[in-house]
Amino acid sequence: MTDNKGVYASFSIEPVEQPFLTEQEGRPIFKDTEFVTIFIAGDKHTEVHRVATDHDKERFSESYKRFKEGAAAREQLVGTPLAQWPYLKVSQVKELEGINVYSVEQLAALSDTAKQKIGMGANELVAAAQAFLATAKDAGAASAFAAENERLKDDVQRLQAQIDEMGKRFDAMAKEQGGSGRRSAAA
Repeated sequence: MTDNKGVYASFSIEPVEQPFLTEQEGRPIFKDTEFVTIFIAGDKHTEVHRVATDHDKERFSESYKRFKEGAAAREQLVGTPLAQWPYLKVSQVKELEGINVYSVEQLAALSDTAKQKIGMGANELVAAAQAFLATAKDAGAASAFAAENERLKDDVQRLQAQIDEMGKRFDAMAKEQGGSGRRSAAA
């Protein structure tokens, strides 16, 4: 095992955008991913921050164990994090996270009992989340159609270029045959 004297690690969960799902849904979609920050005591200029590997989890097993115990309450999230939704203030995001609501999808699906925990304005927040998701779904469809339209335009241009090339070859062959046919008739 590696000697970790003076080398420390801190683990965290950070949202990582999922480009395929973002394009498909027409809104930002993120997946919570475990990251590690490795630093050396007394050296403020050397720090590594990246996606945590199995080696990191084993090398810094005590730090990882403490992290997992603290992070167990928060489920792994796939969706639009509340912090990425411009409708909410930072304080509202923190309040919602305090009752284990981390995504717009979770907010949109809140039960009446959970809305009571939010208090005044809960119905408006849930309605806004539902409207955001509905609008994003429509935008996702439009985005998908636009992307398909661009692919089809590219295909048409490629096929047109092939047709033009075949036409040039056909004209060249016709001239060649026409010129040799006239010589035969004249002879």
